[in-house]
Amino acid sequence: MNVLRIAGKELKVLRDVKMLLFMLATPVLLMLILGTALSGSFQATVKVEPIRVIYSFDGVSGAEEVKWESLLLESEASGITFEEAANGTEADMKKDVQNGLYTGYARVTGEGISYYGNSGRTMENSIVQGLLTPLTDRYKLTVIENGIPSADGNYVADTTVDTGSKPGSLDYFAVAVTTMIILYSALTAGQLIESERSGHTAIRLLASPVTKGEIFAGKIAGSFVLNAMFVIIVVLLSKYMFGANWGGHLWLVFLVLFSEIVLALSLGLAVGYCLRGNAAGSVLMMIIQVAAFVGGAYTPVETTSGLMYALAAYSPLHWSNEAILQIIYAGKLEAAPPAMLLNIGCSVLLLALAIVLMRRREGL
Repeated sequence: MNVLRIAGKELKVLRDVKMLLFMLATPVLLMLILGTALSGSFQATVKVEPIRVIYSFDGVSGAEEVKWESLLLESEASGITFEEAANGTEADMKKDVQNGLYTGYARVTGEGISYYGNSGRTMENSIVQGLLTPLTDRYKLTVIENGIPSADGNYVADTTVDTGSKPGSLDYFAVAVTTMIILYSALTAGQLIESERSGHTAIRLLASPVTKGEIFAGKIAGSFVLNAMFVIIVVLLSKYMFGANWGGHLWLVFLVLFSEIVLALSLGLAVGYCLRGNAAGSVLMMIIQVAAFVGGAYTPVETTSGLMYALAAYSPLHWSNEAILQIIYAGKLEAAPPAMLLNIGCSVLLLALAIVLMRRREGL
C-alpha cells in the first residue's frame, strides 16, 4: 500500500497541463523536423557494397564451364567476387544470401542459370545481372519469379529472399526519437531522490512507517507508469498524425520500449546516488547525448563508419532501434528478446548499485 501511495505521488505531474503538453509536443515536433530535414539521408545512394556471389554447377558440360570461367575472368576486372560452393544444399546457400553473407546465388545447370539475389542490395544485384546478361547470346538464361520460370527468358532476374521493406525518414525518426526521449527520462529519475533531499521531505519520509525499499520501489513504479503512458501516447500520435509505420506487432514494440524505460530509470537512479545535485545531471546529460549521437538518433547507424560505427554497438538506442526496425520491417519477432534482455540486464546491474549505495547511507 505504501508503494502505491508513493507511486501515485509521482503521477501527480499529470495535473500540470503545461508540462503534459510540453512532454508530448517535444518528441512529436522533433519527429517532424528530423523526418523532414533529413529525408535526403533515406534517398537512393550510389554507394556500392562489396559484391560476393556464390555459385554451383549442376549437370554442366565442360564447354559450358569454359564459358562460365570466361565470365569469372571478366568479373575479377570489375571487382566482383564469384565463389564456388564447396558443399551445402541450395537452401543453405539461399540462407547465406538472405543473411547478407553473399549478394546472390547463381545456380548453373545444363538448361540455364537461375540467380537468387538479396533484395536489400538492389544496386549490387543490378550490377551482377548486368554482368550475366551478355551471356544471353551464347548461354540460355532463366528468369525465376516466385519459383516459376518466366516465358521471357532472355535476361536474368532475381528472386527476393529478403522481403523486408525499408523505413522512410518519418518512419525511422518516429522510432529513433521515441527511444531517445525515453533515455532522457534518466534525467528525471536522477532527481527522484534528490528532490526529496532538496525539498527537506526526505527526513519526514524516513520518520514515517515507510521503509527505504518501499520508497525506492514506489518511485520507480510511479516513474515507470508515467513514462510508459507518455510513450504510448507519442507512438499513437506519430502513427495516426504522421502515418509512421509501427508494424503489425505493436505489443512487442511496446515491450522493447518499456524495457528501455526501465533501463533509463535505473541509469538515472544509479548516477543520482553516485553523484549529487548538478553533477549528476551533467553526467547523465553527457551519457545521453553520446548514446543518442552514436546510437542513430540523428542519422542511421548504417550511414556511419569507423569509430562511430563501432561505438554504436554499446548504445541502448542502437540495439533498441535495431530490434524495433527488425520487428516492423522484417517481421523478425525473435529480434525483441535479445534487446529486452540487454536492457533488463543493464537495469539489474544499475539498480543493484543504487540499492547498495542507498543502504550505506543513513538518509535517502
